[in-house]
Amino acid sequence: MQVSDSQSPQNPSIEQLMVTLESLRSEIKPVLDEAYCQRLGRPPYDALAMLKALFYRTRTQSLRQLCQELRSNPRLLGLTGLSKVPSHQTFSNFVTRIGEERLRRISGLVVGELRKYWPDFGEIMSVDGTVVKAYARNNRGIRSTTDPDARFGYKEHNPSGKPIFEFGYRLTIATDDRYEVPITGVTTPANANEGRLYPGILRQVKNLGLPLGVVVADAQYDSRKNLWLTIAYGAKPVIQLNPRASKMAKLTGTRRSDAILPIRRNSPEWKRYAAMRSASERVNSALKDHVGLKTLKTRRLQRVAAFFWACMLTKQLFALSAARLGRNDLSRSVLPWCY
Repeated sequence: MQVSDSQSPQNPSIEQLMVTLESLRSEIKPVLDEAYCQRLGRPPYDALAMLKALFYRTRTQSLRQLCQELRSNPRLLGLTGLSKVPSHQTFSNFVTRIGEERLRRISGLVVGELRKYWPDFGEIMSVDGTVVKAYARNNRGIRSTTDPDARFGYKEHNPSGKPIFEFGYRLTIATDDRYEVPITGVTTPANANEGRLYPGILRQVKNLGLPLGVVVADAQYDSRKNLWLTIAYGAKPVIQLNPRASKMAKLTGTRRSDAILPIRRNSPEWKRYAAMRSASERVNSALKDHVGLKTLKTRRLQRVAAFFWACMLTKQLFALSAARLGRNDLSRSVLPWCY
């Protein structure tokens, strides 16, 4: 696919995003084709073309709106490689058919490509979660009949210090702090304990072959198990203290087991890494506000997880497009790649 003549080779654009996807065809297409059995009948839409169009869903409010955009924008339709616009139900069936696990594997391929450009990708990582409102009524606290997988979970504190709870799902993400790109994640009901999700996320990152150096997280991930596990993986934990019932921790801001920490708690080095955790908050914000995470229009955990992975994968592809152009300064950007 050729880049538009009106675009400089060093400028971000949706054309460059589609070129990046096309460059991975030989790796991605076999993963997508696994979802289709070989049988007689009407041939399906090209799976990679459907995936390209699905990534533009992150710029719209729903699959219906995506179909309207494709119908009214021949340029966009041509960039996806689709000969005609599928129905919104066809897109919905495609997401269900591909599923969370295949999108996770494609994400792993993109992470591998990012490592070719950025050998230090994943060396400094933070873990944080965000809650997304379910596309269903909460039935006054009773399990929803339309989305029985959704739950109430802590979201944030309001200005007066009162906790705010949301009915929906939690996406817990591992983020590279240097480039502000999501690495991997786990989707759960909103009431899930993030601290207990930490070992699984760490294992996923390690399986991707990333050079874990420092892992930053807030106090809800603080436990002796998580500290030991991080060190066992060869990384340095910078996890904020959760005093719980420890009088010593409450009084001094330290505990006896801090002796195992490779980086001394509250030292200048510790504080420097701890400040980098804001990168994960910016990634969560970008996923919600600019990559469509909060425009959730599907129900049940399996489908919600597939949609969340599509959003994270889109952000990863923006970063890969930036790396391919030699524009590392655009790895954090979203909007320039959408036009």
